[in-house]
Parts: sequence; C-alpha cells; structure tokens
Amino acid sequence: MTKFERIQAAIRGEAVDRVPYSLWYHFRLNPPAGETLANAELEFYAKYDPDLFKVMHDIPYEMPLGMASIHSISDWAKLSVLPPDKGNFGEQLAALRIIQRRKGDDAPIVDTVFNVFAYAQKISQQQLLNHLRQDADTVRVGLERIAQSLAGYARKLAEEGIGTYLAVAGASADLATPEEYERVFLPLDEMVLDAAQGAPVNVLHLHGENIYFDLMLPLSAKAHILSWSNRITAPSIPEARLKYTGCIMAGVDEVNIKSMTVEQVKQQVREAIEQTRGRGIIVAPGCAVPTDTPPELLLAIREAVLEAGGTQA
Repeated sequence: MTKFERIQAAIRGEAVDRVPYSLWYHFRLNPPAGETLANAELEFYAKYDPDLFKVMHDIPYEMPLGMASIHSISDWAKLSVLPPDKGNFGEQLAALRIIQRRKGDDAPIVDTVFNVFAYAQKISQQQLLNHLRQDADTVRVGLERIAQSLAGYARKLAEEGIGTYLAVAGASADLATPEEYERVFLPLDEMVLDAAQGAPVNVLHLHGENIYFDLMLPLSAKAHILSWSNRITAPSIPEARLKYTGCIMAGVDEVNIKSMTVEQVKQQVREAIEQTRGRGIIVAPGCAVPTDTPPELLLAIREAVLEAGGTQA
C-alpha cells in the first residue's frame, strides 16, 4: 500500500498492510512559516517517515494594523475577516506548496488550524471567557470574524488538496462550561470544518484534558479522523470505540514520552493496535511531542508499527 492508500483504508476501517502512524512537534522557528518552515518540516518528514504529514502552524493570528492584542471588550468589534491567501495565512500556504512539491510521495498533508476559541484566548491574553460573560454580543462579533477567516483559510487548503487538522481548544471542563461551548463555540468549529469539506483528509483534534468527548461527537462526522490524548484524558481507546466507530488517531503519551524507554513507547503502540485490532486507527501521540524528545523514542513509533504488521483477524 502507498501512504495515501493506507490512510484511506484506515479511514474506512478496512484491512491495512500495516497500521499507519503519524507524529509531530513545534519547531520554534523564526520566522515560523514560508521556506524556513518547509525545510524544517521536510527534514523531519524524511527522518521519521510518517504516513500522515501533519504540518505545524505556529504563525500568529494577524491583528488589525496598530492593534497587538485585545485589551477591552470593544476591541472585539475591531477585528476584520482576513484573506485566506495573504499575510500570515499566505506565508503558511507558501510553506505548504513547497512541501507538496518536494515531499516525494503521496502522503496526505494536513495543516494545523487552531480553532476560534484557541485564537481568541491567545489574542485576548486569556480574557476571552471573562469578556464573553460580560458582553456576549460584542465579543461574538469578533468571534464570528475569526471563524470566517479560519473558514476561508480551510476552504483554500481544500482547494490546494490539503486537509485541515482542526485543533479544538476550550471543549474542556477546565475552561468553558459544556453549555457555553455548545452555544457559542461549537457552531464556529462547525463553520470551519464545513469549509474544509472536499479535502482528502480532515482531522478533528480535541485538545487538552477533561474534554467534552460526547459533546463533540456530532462534529466528528464532518472529519475523517478523530484525535485526542487518550493517555492523559478520558476516554480510553476501548471506551471511545463504544461511542465512535470512525477512524481514530491516538495511542502514544506525548506528555511523558521523554521519560519513557524505547520499549515503553513500543508497548503503547502495541496496546493501541491490539485495542483496535489494527482497524480504523492511525497510531500517533495525542498531541505534539516535546521538541527535544530524543529521536530514538520517536523512531520507536515507526519501529513498533512495522513490527506489528498488518490488520489482525
């Protein structure tokens, strides 16, 4: 099987010649996009050879001229809808086009798109929920414009044959209430994934701990793959399988991997494969691994899937 065929078979829950895998980390680059990012991503890809090529998106969300961040509630209404192929989005697209030209195989590419909650928290210096609870109408003007910007970018990615890895922050008991998330943010996440339709592969990633897994399940129908940190938050893979029958991307503890041995990493891979019988799974860390993770621990993920072989009977 080629990488694309292997990923598509996993998405359909079919037998595979071996279980596909992926992995990624933040490169901490300056500048974080364009050719600098493309070169770093391609070097990483050549070394670890994943089946799904997930590209990081560490470039900042672009703010209006003269406005570094949201300071007051009235600032939310000053946000505008960003063009999907100019400014920082344009820089990221330039990196993705270089990667497409030079990667040398048919591995699907997905670009990280942080959701509205994540960007809104960052540009407001973590004041999003405080502002929202004081003046929801004004804040939602800004949130809608962020969503329209992200949707435009996701649509552009799909037109380029690149998928969206929607990293959903906020759908967690540590942050918004479930009612708050469902009412305000879930429709905005849906807008972005709707715009990504048509891409070969889209991923819904539920970020963090104490996630609202059940609340987000309807949204998962708009993605090909569901990702979460199964080693640090519920549900476990067997628990998730009782609720979600689509393709999952999980298995390896990205938080503690640096302190693990090669054999411990391999054991986590084997467990994930055994729990799914090798069907409908892409073995991967639950999120980005630490940038300084020893290479032999990351290579252990590949070694373990190769040792495990194809789909179990």
